[in-house]
Amino acid sequence: MIRLAVLGDPLAYTLSPALHRAGCAALGLACESRALRTPPEALEARLYELADSGCTGCNLTYPLKEHALDHVAGASVTAERSRSVNTIVFRPGGWWGETTDGPGFLDLLRTRGLDPAEQRVLLLGAGGAARSLALALHWAGCREVRVSARRRADATFAWGEGLDERFMGWRSPEEGDALRASTVIVNCTPLSGEEPPAPLDAVSRDALLVDLTYGPALTTWVVAARARGLQAIDGVGLLVHQARRSLRLWLGREVPLEPLAEAVGWPR
Repeated sequence: MIRLAVLGDPLAYTLSPALHRAGCAALGLACESRALRTPPEALEARLYELADSGCTGCNLTYPLKEHALDHVAGASVTAERSRSVNTIVFRPGGWWGETTDGPGFLDLLRTRGLDPAEQRVLLLGAGGAARSLALALHWAGCREVRVSARRRADATFAWGEGLDERFMGWRSPEEGDALRASTVIVNCTPLSGEEPPAPLDAVSRDALLVDLTYGPALTTWVVAARARGLQAIDGVGLLVHQARRSLRLWLGREVPLEPLAEAVGWPR
């Protein structure tokens, strides 16, 4: 029995347990996976509880990705540089932290026939997910990554010297120019509904919009974009690809993509 979990707060809706079970089933393995609401102050106790119960690993989502770095014995260079951990492996010699968000995003682009190195990318938001994507894109050879930061002071602290000409103010004229010029636009914020991540009338007709948030139905921003004839997908796509990479870390084996996509109804 493979025991896995996903942690976050509020964790009102998550497809991770379904992906965990589908990935294990594809390899002939029984799996128990739980979604456990865990605020940052309870993270350490929760991780020890899981490790002591024989859990193989867990995924982490908002707001735990940065906090997790304080609780692992080691982490990948990517996780350390982005200051974001979305996957923990419980190893006897010490827990290991990794981020599969950035590599999973590259996988997502490639499945849509897009070469990451050739894209002009605008990241809306400057949190942990944005940092993971920016680093993965940079290492994949993408030289045109712009970031629109909602809270400049927070971004300065999190990105350090990474704050340069690529950064712009939220809803600034520079952001408007970037919306028109970008081939891939990614919502890395929790914004949805009444306050959209970006105005759609400024988006290039040829751009791909990716909303990293997801729920039981398509997000309002994705629905509105599609109504305008734009290419737009929600966060389920990235979830499938990052989960596949997390499962590889936990199980030590390649997991086929198709059972994961089928388990969560991707594409939609």
